[in-house]
Amino acid sequence: MKLKLYQKNILSVLVIVVGGLILFNLAFLLTALVTNAVISFSGKEQFGAVHMIGRGLSVLLILLISWLVLRSHLNDTIKATFLTMPLMVILVIIGISFYEQSKWVVAGIGALIICALIFYLYKKKLPWLYYFSTFYVAALALYVLLSGMDI
Repeated sequence: MKLKLYQKNILSVLVIVVGGLILFNLAFLLTALVTNAVISFSGKEQFGAVHMIGRGLSVLLILLISWLVLRSHLNDTIKATFLTMPLMVILVIIGISFYEQSKWVVAGIGALIICALIFYLYKKKLPWLYYFSTFYVAALALYVLLSGMDI
């Protein structure tokens, strides 16, 4: 049985949503593992520079993995699903970094990142799946921010 176009599109959206949630959890687990490894290696359990180094290393690792996946020859659904992970990680790191600031400052910085990505997607003429991934992550991050949810 061959799927119709609308069925393929619905399936792609479901893959992006479910796959994105799985990737978010994997990214946060990776961040926790890297941060704890840096803390163990340094021998310091205090907050501050050690935690920032751990977060920075995990973000660099996630961005490297993302760059490799997004430059691969995988299909657009998989790459759009994978785009959700680094984007959510960046937005969460912004939220953590500007935690003491107003929610509107955090939302504004996140909006700048989202707008820059949308402009990039438009210039590269990428398929709608990437736009969906971007708006999905933006909506989810905004919900987390405005609901006061702790991560």
